[in-house]
Amino acid sequence: MQIKGRYAVALAIAFGLSGQMSAEAAERRCNKARHVAGIEKPIPKLHDRIEQGDTIRIVALGSSSTEGTPDIDKKDIYPAVMERMLAREVLNPVEIINRGKGGEQISHMLARLERDVIGVRPDLVVWQLGVNDVLAMDGVDAAIADMRIALQRLRALQIPVVLVDLQVAPMVDGDKDTPTMQAAIAEAAKSEGVLHFHRYEVMKNLLSTQEAKLDELVTGDGLHMTVLGHYCTGALLAKQIAGGALTRLAMRPRPIE
Repeated sequence: MQIKGRYAVALAIAFGLSGQMSAEAAERRCNKARHVAGIEKPIPKLHDRIEQGDTIRIVALGSSSTEGTPDIDKKDIYPAVMERMLAREVLNPVEIINRGKGGEQISHMLARLERDVIGVRPDLVVWQLGVNDVLAMDGVDAAIADMRIALQRLRALQIPVVLVDLQVAPMVDGDKDTPTMQAAIAEAAKSEGVLHFHRYEVMKNLLSTQEAKLDELVTGDGLHMTVLGHYCTGALLAKQIAGGALTRLAMRPRPIE
């Protein structure tokens, strides 16, 4: 069904697209890459919050992709999109606490993990990481070790995590450390039992299927995401998270009447 007129404009604004495209069109394009976004593992902590009707509190930890950039409205960055979309998917209130800081490497995030993440008692941490470590041009071994330390700390506290890997962008694609970091994030997610959102594969798929052109996903600086890049990241993250939590609900035995 095609959405027209004032309703389409209102829907676009509600989904934070600032009138640049309809929410219907953006979601359709993003969903073309949903199959490469990552598996939907059960998230018991969110399952319990959903069942009780409580607010879901999520910390979005990361660098400029998470904090946002001056050229993009705050309501259009992926944590804000994820907040709206996840609330729609699970029918619970969702609170996203944005702890992104542009330019940060994993070591900086580890240093503020206790204060900015653990201290606010989240139900879930969405951790976008690795890009600035790759671009630092001095290897990523130390960054990978710091990532594992942080994940082990969160696991000890039973705080579930979603790891968000690198973005497709000329500056990232051309760096020799990108494959190493991508592989390390995938391995850490597997060994630590956390979710892995394949941002790189999502963007790559949108390009290869011609659902989007590079300049529709990456800004002119060759690094940061556009509004559509943020929308696809936030929307597909919300679906991955909701899928895990709601799958757990579906698997729960029903009481015998």
